Amino acid sequence: MGYRKYGETEYERLKKQHNIMALVGNGFDIQIMHDFAQPSDTRYETFYHYLKFRSFDEENVIVKQMEALLEAGKKNWSDLEGAIREVLTNGGSAPDDVYNALRPIQREFSSFLNQTVPSTLLDDLGARVVKEERSLASLSQFIYDIEDPEEYSKFEFPRRTAHFDLYNFLFVNFNYTSLLDGYVYLDQNQFDPRPYRTSDRNFEFLPNPRDHAATRRYNKETIWQSNIQTEVIHPHGVQDIPRSLLIGIDAEPDFDNATDPNRKLVKPYWAQNDVRYRHFFEDTELFIVFGCSLGESDGWWWRSIAAALDANPDAELMIYRRQRSQGAELSEEDVRDQFISAADCAPAQAGSIRDRIRIVLYEEGSDRKWLNTSP
Repeated sequence: MGYRKYGETEYERLKKQHNIMALVGNGFDIQIMHDFAQPSDTRYETFYHYLKFRSFDEENVIVKQMEALLEAGKKNWSDLEGAIREVLTNGGSAPDDVYNALRPIQREFSSFLNQTVPSTLLDDLGARVVKEERSLASLSQFIYDIEDPEEYSKFEFPRRTAHFDLYNFLFVNFNYTSLLDGYVYLDQNQFDPRPYRTSDRNFEFLPNPRDHAATRRYNKETIWQSNIQTEVIHPHGVQDIPRSLLIGIDAEPDFDNATDPNRKLVKPYWAQNDVRYRHFFEDTELFIVFGCSLGESDGWWWRSIAAALDANPDAELMIYRRQRSQGAELSEEDVRDQFISAADCAPAQAGSIRDRIRIVLYEEGSDRKWLNTSP
């Protein structure tokens, strides 16, 4: 069992189905806050100051840990999930005590999101996306973001596309908000499920929009007449249901869901990742990671991607990363190394997958199609 398998019952003359898993983190929401000149954002650091302004319980062990990390000058002091991990491993607190400390923080975080991400922002985002048809541009032209001709020459995915294919996008929204859902929604202005009388093609995919010289089979004029499906899932909960918000730690590779003492705080356990999402990975042809820090708390996802790449020599990964991160300028190899480290790859596995990881380095105002929200 994996993705739904479509056929000629649903689409006439369907040749091939491309399953694409797009994993989107808080960097996307933060980007929107910036691009729409919002007075606040969804960073954990901003949430910490929100708690202080609200005179939140000063004896809460998780908040006290964040304060201790701040006083110690740690770079990631505001990482709420990192603080939870630190309290469990070095803080001497019992898992049940940490779990009970997290519950009121969870409720406060929901209130924080309701104030930081008002419905008016969703309306403004929707208006821009519809007016400029950004949903379709993002889905149909993301290959444009591979600016480096050498990176494009190594990218096999465009070569496997053609007329009458289906592009099946599964968005894994790590954010609790609906901003991504609103962005990728194919509304009636941008999309018609049946625009032609004699054909059921409803999507156009561009395999070489930058006109790279790596292939003579297609160029910037090539447009594949195709079909599209999209779905968005929220494995960590949604803003409007406070008790659904999963904030916690990763599952170790040897995690035992029956006996692990920390399981109340383990996100993959409560999200039931193995049951609900594991089956998608083996059938994914292309993974796209955007707005994610590649942090430890989501290690289950990075390890699962790496395992899928290792098992399937045709699968590939695109990682979008800001070129300047925490004051340092990253190279494409730096980002590959970050992913391989986050996925805890053994040397043989790292060697197997490294050449199938495409990197898109960008900065504010970069010419980009994928999930672009800039004015």
